[in-house]
Amino acid sequence: MSLRMHPLYFHGHVEKGSGTAKTKLDCATANISIEQGSIIPALGIYIGLTHVDGTDYPSLVFVSDGREGLRLKMEVHLLDVSMDLVQKRLSVALLERVRDIIPFPGDEQMCEILRKDQEIARKWFENHKEVDLGITF
Repeated sequence: MSLRMHPLYFHGHVEKGSGTAKTKLDCATANISIEQGSIIPALGIYIGLTHVDGTDYPSLVFVSDGREGLRLKMEVHLLDVSMDLVQKRLSVALLERVRDIIPFPGDEQMCEILRKDQEIARKWFENHKEVDLGITF
């Protein structure tokens, strides 16, 4: 059973990341730090809608504490889009939670799992084409 939720909105400027997702998954990726004291959803993987430069993009969003577990961040993957997002301001709406975060034994296993997550997100958007998501950025 999937938990339906009202969209949660986040805004921030993109910081430069390691480039692993962009290189290995060929999608535009944005890293946004979460300010200490912000109310956040549970750590995990979410289907999202990202607004940048006047356009909305279907997205897969990771809310995590980073590889070292030291800093809360959002990693936003725009599905099927390739563009440089560094220094851009993004607005992100989290629409539905996909799963918990799981540890990755290595980059190849991580990419395999993320590709599956991307497919889940693509199918979600295909199934919700006719639905008014009620998103206003």
